[in-house]
Amino acid sequence: MTTENRIDIMNDAAPAVQTTQQPALLPYAAITERFVALIIDYGIIFLPLQLIITLICKMAGRSLELWQLIAMLVGMNLIFILYEAIFSCNGRVTLGKNLVGIAVVKKDRSAPISFPRALLRAIGYYVSAALFFGGFVLAFVDDRKRALHDFFGGSVVVQLRERAAWEVWVIRAIGAILLICFVGGLYQSFGGRNWREKQKVDEARDFLQKIALLEEGHRLRYGYYTNDLRRLVLLSGDPVQFQRDIQKVLATGKGTFKIGVKDEVYKISAVAKDKDNTPVSFTNKI
Repeated sequence: MTTENRIDIMNDAAPAVQTTQQPALLPYAAITERFVALIIDYGIIFLPLQLIITLICKMAGRSLELWQLIAMLVGMNLIFILYEAIFSCNGRVTLGKNLVGIAVVKKDRSAPISFPRALLRAIGYYVSAALFFGGFVLAFVDDRKRALHDFFGGSVVVQLRERAAWEVWVIRAIGAILLICFVGGLYQSFGGRNWREKQKVDEARDFLQKIALLEEGHRLRYGYYTNDLRRLVLLSGDPVQFQRDIQKVLATGKGTFKIGVKDEVYKISAVAKDKDNTPVSFTNKI
């Protein structure tokens, strides 16, 4: 005869069944959220310091030496590194991250990172930027949204609290706008503006060649070159559009355009519509 052991749930002496439940891990922060927080932190540190340095430079004038300026710039960046390190470790958060509701934690999301790790992570910002900002781009492809400086610190960035749907979309929209502006600024800083200005000069030179073709057409028809632009415009076939093209490509101020003719030689001089008002010219013979 077998004996069946049963637990009497009415008996206080019955053994308790213990269950363990792992705490839910915090979700990773969106890239746009991180970018908004970084811009806020950058602004509260760099904008006041840049203003102070500008005032010092104005007051010092020519007496300010190069090494002093370099020292101030290095000091400004060291302050930013310390700010990021101190307020990214041991459960603290920077102002920007606090406003957005995100924090830096260990890569397994088990606890905050230590100060040495936070310091390495803050230095990693500059490494990410030095690689033509490729270190930040890494966050777009990593499954845990880690940038290069997160690998330096052995960290990830997580959301601290739940947010309403409208709040999420507002933060993401602001982040997207700031990101577009940031990329646009980089494009301008690293040659985008220079490329466009050079293109304006090239367009002006190309347009002078079109005018030169009209000069050749005028000579074939009338037997001589002319310095009268109006006659050339009439030969274009579409005078109205040709005038629009002139205003679009060439500066139209007084003395900015002229045609000089001497016997079989003519020279067309104009000014491009770039920021430097670059002079351009075309001569049929050298």
